Amino acid sequence: MRIGIDIDNCISNFDDVLLEEYLKHDKELRNTGIINGKPYHITVGMFDWSKEENDDFYYNNIQRIAMSLKPLNNAKDVIDKLKADGNEIYIITSRDNGEYINPEKMTREWLEKYEIYFDKLILTGRHEKGPVCKENNIDIMIEDSIKNCEDIEDNGVKCYIMDTRYNKHETRFERVKRWNEIYSKIARS
Repeated sequence: MRIGIDIDNCISNFDDVLLEEYLKHDKELRNTGIINGKPYHITVGMFDWSKEENDDFYYNNIQRIAMSLKPLNNAKDVIDKLKADGNEIYIITSRDNGEYINPEKMTREWLEKYEIYFDKLILTGRHEKGPVCKENNIDIMIEDSIKNCEDIEDNGVKCYIMDTRYNKHETRFERVKRWNEIYSKIARS
């Protein structure tokens, strides 16, 4: 089987680190803290920052933040197990979106640092994963974005949605919360 896996919030702890960074910066900015505990995303309405303040902080720090991420619990072990079972591992990430200086180099270095196995690395822009999954004959994709899951399944590929604070209301896709759960679901496929 050919398995596609997103990085941010699927393999890595992107939102956990992003929230820590936003909280630190908020203390420097105004120290008002979280004003909305249930926003769509950390970058959209969680803090009382203007769009300009948010964009300035995000775009000036995202490269550094991405390099400080760590793999989620059991992500590496389960990916290794999936590979040992004879599956092909395709890392498919939307990091070619203009936010990073050299997204492929940065991503490869991060994957190598944590010894995350992959047969192929594919970088896309935002919400372009469906056709990429179809073109690469992906059987199952692990993703956190609702829009990407819609696009992926519209292109005939099964998509598991990794549980995050911004997709908890989503019921159309099979939800996974931990990497051991992912392994069980894929092993039964």
